[in-house]
This record gives sequence, structure tokens and C-alpha cells, in this order.
Amino acid sequence: MTRTILSVLTFFSATLLIVPSSSAQSTPPYSGPIGAENEITAIYTDEAPRIDGVLDEALWSQTPVAGPFVQLDPADGEAPAYPSEMRIAYDENNLYFGLSFYDDEPDLIRARNLERGGPNGNDDMFWLLLDTYDDDRNAYLFETNVLGTQDDAIIADEDMSYSDWQWDGIYDSEGRIAEDGWHVELAIPFKTIRFDNAEELTMGVAIMRFLNRTGERSMWPYIPREYSAGIFQVSQYATLRGIKNVERGRNVLIKPYVIAGAQEFRVDPTETDTDSQQDIGVDVKWAVNPNVTLDLTVNTDFAQVEADNVQLDLTRFNLFFPEKREFFLERAGLFEFGDSRQTETFFSRRIGISNDIIGGARVVGQFDRYSVGALNIQTAENDELGIDAANNTVLRGRADVLGRTTVGGIFTNLEQGDFSNRAFGADIRKRFLGNSEISGWYTRVEDSRPDLSDAAGAISLNISRADYGFGGNYRNVGKRYNPALGFVRRRDMVNYSGFVRYSPQVNGDLIRSYSVNAYAGLVNGQDGGKQSSDVGFRGNVRIRANDRLDFRYNRNFESLDRSFFIRPNAEIVSGDYVSNSVSGGFRTDNSKLFSTSGNYSWAEYFGGTRENWSGGFGLRTGKYLNMEIGLSHTSFDLPIQNGDFTATTISSNINVAWSRDLFAKALIQYDNFSGDIQANIRIDWIHTPGADLFLVFNTNYNFHNADDQFDPRARLLNNRVGIAKLTYVIQL
Repeated sequence: MTRTILSVLTFFSATLLIVPSSSAQSTPPYSGPIGAENEITAIYTDEAPRIDGVLDEALWSQTPVAGPFVQLDPADGEAPAYPSEMRIAYDENNLYFGLSFYDDEPDLIRARNLERGGPNGNDDMFWLLLDTYDDDRNAYLFETNVLGTQDDAIIADEDMSYSDWQWDGIYDSEGRIAEDGWHVELAIPFKTIRFDNAEELTMGVAIMRFLNRTGERSMWPYIPREYSAGIFQVSQYATLRGIKNVERGRNVLIKPYVIAGAQEFRVDPTETDTDSQQDIGVDVKWAVNPNVTLDLTVNTDFAQVEADNVQLDLTRFNLFFPEKREFFLERAGLFEFGDSRQTETFFSRRIGISNDIIGGARVVGQFDRYSVGALNIQTAENDELGIDAANNTVLRGRADVLGRTTVGGIFTNLEQGDFSNRAFGADIRKRFLGNSEISGWYTRVEDSRPDLSDAAGAISLNISRADYGFGGNYRNVGKRYNPALGFVRRRDMVNYSGFVRYSPQVNGDLIRSYSVNAYAGLVNGQDGGKQSSDVGFRGNVRIRANDRLDFRYNRNFESLDRSFFIRPNAEIVSGDYVSNSVSGGFRTDNSKLFSTSGNYSWAEYFGGTRENWSGGFGLRTGKYLNMEIGLSHTSFDLPIQNGDFTATTISSNINVAWSRDLFAKALIQYDNFSGDIQANIRIDWIHTPGADLFLVFNTNYNFHNADDQFDPRARLLNNRVGIAKLTYVIQL
């Protein structure tokens, strides 16, 4: 298998030499009314503006205006419904932005989110992006809504994933609604961002405005839909000049914490026990120089982490729970390697779940076209579970070569008692024709148990254009492939897959756009035997601004070489199974006062049938209270013993905000498989930028009686926890 992957990767690498680079793109940069104005100069100021959302300082009337903005959606390339303006200034310590988003109907401007990192996408808002190294690949994203509520992210190699949104930068923002629209002021400290050590800085800059009630998106500079990555296409940003002689300082951020908590938990059906905790710890972030950042953590704690959504395991494959811990999430995109949520060489959630983290360090550096990262974490011994202490190491490197080509490598190592597991990997990615790409990766695992050493790899092609796309993927995962610091959903397979997509922008009175996708996949075992296949199509229709319909058909073949238990008393026996499934659903605009969603699916399932009804309801009363309730109910009728059963999950998300500095979230979940009702309540007070007081309450009760039926009278405590955690930020 290793020889097969290496041969294909060698051929793949050679093809990169004949794939056109960005300089040969068929879609030229926009040459309309913006013209030579794809450049802006920041103006130096001796007097810092007051960050209050009112652009009344003389400075702003003397500062050049970026623009004009151009629509990306719904009318690509046209003038927007209302104009927008951006002005940029700076002093020794901060970069300032004055932004005006004009609107003839200010009463209809949507402004309801006060929670930092919350659903700004349901409000009128903007994305401001800065390519601080001017490398045409990477950028910081600052998201702010009408109220000045913040979120932020990292763009890595002209792409973004869930983890990239977890970066939390320290900056100041304030927004106001006025008679002519809404206005925002930002102050971004130079200590928050990283940039070259040049006397005069050159950066890339882009901004996108979201007019929520109509679904309009407009931007400067204009990046046509043909590039498909839109605002993430860092290579197409405008140029920001004029910044010089700024104060970099020592760029040291110290974040100590204190924590106290107690819990009560069940040790047997008739007895509970209690435990308490008091602890201290510290995280340190040090920008050693403009190119290198060092993170240190001592006695790491993750008490502020939100709870996972309940997932019912009704398949024979591993469930994926995303990483949510702050220390691992910042710059996590650099450490990503492999196929996301399928075959990941490094998956940080494997660290510190069964063993407490004693401490660790991470170094991230960027040197011109080279990015490097190193991570080392030491975990403690777990006497209760009999798990040895462990040392976890990850090394990652990437280099930008040949225009828009990136090559890289990864090394992971787990040392735990007499056990060791090492993974060595290499990857390559070539962008062309806007956001199209061809990529490949290969990882070899060497385990101290020789029979568990194996390899995996993949190659993919994705042609992505504005109205259509197509691609294919080849993935080969060894039977014993097991990177100890990674995630593998399915082993022992050779997977072939492909898709075609058609998604025109219609912009009609009723239908805004639609998309139709057809796909096919085949999975064989390493022995060549057919394991599974699927073929089908799916589509969605966007109605007006933000209402959607979707539908799907799939035909699947599954060959089980051994049985598995779909639930403790229901066994799916080995054999070949063919199934057809259909589904359809809808979702209304969740930025309105009321929103709803629903989905129905029917499928043949391992010789029987599976039917699912699911739906949700959302209420957005304004800035202070928003909530969502969801229900999913699945009925199984299988030709096996105990094969007639149901699976139900109910969840409720409640968000309450007093201000942009004080808000609370409650997640309440129930599933009939476990009979547990879980509640996670988290109160967050941001007492200073970047520093919080968290109050976290978790409860878990079981409501199943002796007949395994839901019964409120059978309430039995599993666990309840109360934790208070205070963090503080010292920025030097």
C-alpha cells in the first residue's frame, strides 16, 4: 500500500509543474470603477480618536476613503444598494479604522447579538481582513456587528476551518446606528497582530459588508465570484501603505488564572460522593520577535469550555467531537494535516482527556514564505484509570513555493511508559484558477508494537468556479493505521470518490440561487474486496435573502465482514446490504424574530427501514434574549431481535446578554438512549479585554426507570459540578 501511495504522489508532484500558476489565471482582476484605487494609505495621527462609533474627529475628514464597494451577491459586479466607506489611521500603538455603512432605512438595521463570538451572522456586520505580512496567503479577520460586538479568526493559506474562529485578539470596537446608517470605530493594537520588522510596513487589506435583511454582500477591493474563495482570496487584497515607526513593545501577554469548584457524583446506585478543587495556573504568550511567537502553559485548565452536543452513535465508525480548548485552537490551522474529520494525523483532542495536563509549550514562526510550528505537552499519570504519564510532541512545517504551491511536513510523537507511537507525514497543495486546487498527503506511523505500524495517504482534485465545480479524491488507509495523536474514522480502506456541482446565481424575485450536486464513491478493503459504495445527488434552493430548501437522494451498498451492535441488545449481523434513502428540509431566515427548520428522511437500513423527523424553532427577541429548541426523532424497524426502537434527542440553546461584557449560555440536552438530561450553564463576564470571570454549572440526571422508560419520578443524579474561574491579562 505504501508503494502505491508514494508512486501516485510522485506522479502528482510532477503534474504541479504543468498546472497553471496564479499568474496564468483565466479570470483577470476586476478593472471596473475601482481601477487604480486598489490601494489606500494610512494617515498618522498625534491624537488618538475616541472609540465610540461616532466619526466626529477632524482626523476622519482628512483621511482617504477606500472604495467604492462592489456587490458580490446577489448582483455580482454591480453597485451595492447603499454605499460604504472605510478610513484608516494609526499612531505608535494602534491601527484605527473608521467605517460608515449608509442605509436609507435605519429602523430595519438588524442588531441583536451582544455575545463575543456569538451569532453576528444574524446581524448587519462586516469582516475586516489584514494580510499583515503581505504574503498573499494568510490574514487576520476582525468581525464586528452594528453594536460593536466582536469575533475574529485566522485565514491560513487562503482557507478557513472551524478552529480558525477560536483565535481571540484584543482590540477595541464600538458601533452606532444613526439617521444615515451605522458607523463603527476600531482600534487594533500593534501588539495584537504580527508583522514584518520593516521600517515602513506594507499590508494587504480587504473588507466585506453584510446587509442582512436582503442578503447583499459588498466588498472592497472587488474579488469576482470566479475566484470562489471570495474574501478569503488573500492574493487579491488591496494594498495598505504608509505605516511606519510603530511601537512593537515587548509583546508579552501573561494570563494567570485561579479556579475553585466542587462536584457531587454517583459511585453506585445508592450512594454519591463529593469532591472539590482549588488551583492556579498561567499561560504566557511572548512574541520573541516579529516572526516568532512562544506560548507557555503551566497547570492548564479548560473549565470555561462549552459542552459537546449530544451525538448518538448509530454507525460502526468513530464519532468526531471538535476541539474547543483555547490553548490548542489558536493557530490550529497550521497544525492541520490530512482529511478533516476523517483521517487526521494530528487531532489535539487526544491530549489531556484522560490525563491532566501538567504544562507545555508551543512555538509558531513565519519567515517570509516559511511557516513552522512546534508543540510539546506533558500529561500526568492517572492512577484511577491506570494510565501512565505521557509526553506529546508535534512538529509542523510549510513552505510557499512556485506561486500558489505549498509543501510541508509533520512529525508527531507519543511517549507513554514503555509505549511509543510516531507519525511522519508530507503534504503538498497547489492552488490555481481562483480557488481550484490539487493536493495530496502521506503519513507513515511507526508503533513500538510492530504489528500496528502502517500508512495512509490521499490525493484530491477540486475545480471550483463561480457557477460549477467538479473533482475527485483517492484515499488509502492501512488496516493497522493508528496515529496515537490523530483521528481515524475508518481504517482498512481504499476510497475513490468524485462529484460535480452546478450552482448559478439566479437573483430572481423569488429564487436567489440554487445548487445541484451529484456524487459517487467506492470503498474497497486492502484485500481488494468491496466494502461499500454510494451514489446520489443533493440540491438546495435559496429563497429571497436567507430562506432555504434542500433535498437529497442516495443509493448505498454496505458489506459487513463482522457484526456490530447498534445498541447494547440489538446486533446487526454480517452480510451485504443495499439501501436507498431520500430526504428534504427547509430553514427560514434565523435573523428574524421567529425562525424555524424541519427535515424528513426515509431510508432502507440494514435490511429494514429508518425514518427520521427533525425540526427546530428559534426566537430572537432582541439584544438580550435569544433561544433555539431542536428535536430529532428516528424510528428503526430492523429484521433482528430488539430491532424495533426509536432514538430521540432534544436540545435547547438559550443565550442571555446584559451587555457586550456580561452574557450567559445554557445548553440543555436529552437523549432516550442514555435517559440522561444534561445541562451546561456558563456565565461569562469580560472584566477587561481578553480576561474573564467564568461561572460554570453542569448537571446530569438519569430519568429512566427499571423498564428503561422515561419517568420523571425516577430521577437519579449522575453528576453535578460548579466551577468559578477568574483570568487576568497583563500585556507588556
